[in-house]
Amino acid sequence: MASNKKAEQFLAARVAESAARQKDLLDAQRESTVDPTLVAEAVAEATLPEEPAKKSPRGIGRKLVKAADDRLLQGEQLGLFTSLMIEDANRIPTLLARLPIFVPIPARLQRDLLDKDLAFAFETPFGRGRRFGPPVTIEDEDVLFAMLQLSGRRLMGKGTRLPVPLNDASWLTDESGNLTVQVMIATVGQINKELGINDSGVNYKATLASIKRLAHVGIELETRKKDLYLGESWNGQTIRLVDIQWKTYDEEGLIFAQFSPIMVKWLREQATFHNWKIRRQIKSANGRALYRFLCTQGNYYRREIDYIADVIHWHGNRSRLRPRMEAVLTQLRDSFEWCDFEIHGTGRSEPFVLEFWRNRQS
Repeated sequence: MASNKKAEQFLAARVAESAARQKDLLDAQRESTVDPTLVAEAVAEATLPEEPAKKSPRGIGRKLVKAADDRLLQGEQLGLFTSLMIEDANRIPTLLARLPIFVPIPARLQRDLLDKDLAFAFETPFGRGRRFGPPVTIEDEDVLFAMLQLSGRRLMGKGTRLPVPLNDASWLTDESGNLTVQVMIATVGQINKELGINDSGVNYKATLASIKRLAHVGIELETRKKDLYLGESWNGQTIRLVDIQWKTYDEEGLIFAQFSPIMVKWLREQATFHNWKIRRQIKSANGRALYRFLCTQGNYYRREIDYIADVIHWHGNRSRLRPRMEAVLTQLRDSFEWCDFEIHGTGRSEPFVLEFWRNRQS
């Protein structure tokens, strides 16, 4: 009897081990079939004609977004990554808002400002840097901030398992070896709506062109440090802001944006509240650049207006700087009750100085 009982236990254990192995193999097989480049798969799964007609089917944008969302959910269910919803979208990285990456200078005029590597060089109070890629403007920054507004979640997982795979060796991995990115899935039409512009063909093409430019922007940033024994040194890094994939038709397009781990780090650790509704109502590129910069300066700020103009790369005749900057500040004060200000000096023996107070409730 005892021997029979032992035999039954041994057989039961072998059956359980076999079942566990089968489950592991099945899970591995299911996981290997999931391509984390979700946009391509989502579009393939959507009910689209093989060759779209000249006019996109009505509502195809919603189908594309839903299919991509479903694939993202499937990736999470299979354990490729975990997701966390984002509650406060009115935030931008403080460092990015202070760096002259997006400047109010027309793209055609920026070409004359590039160095021998075709990079846009800049100096900051804490270091120096260069922007690589196509010339980008305040309008491109509008598109980037609109996509940040529409990004609803963050993903955490191994770099190779993220929707856009990244290098696991990044210094931004956590204790478990995971990276955190922020993602957006939206149509071009949804991005245009966030920008406050209509869905005309001209706006569609302009926004799509801007999105493609953003996909190629890179930043080289060096910070200055002084050592007691070794003297001055420079520590540098290269930064990608966002990886973008797209699938477009004549009137609709699906955009997937994966904001880099460094962007997430900035948003977590040092972000600035940026009122998107106010920004959209400032018409001039110079005005939007000024508003973005002042958002990072706290509740009180005092500085020469020529210095501020240099920092944000104010575009235009400097002889008209005071009245034009004053017009933007007046709009921020009178239309939005966002701030109060005074401009001191004569502009001759005494330089013009901005004294700025930001309303605490804004």
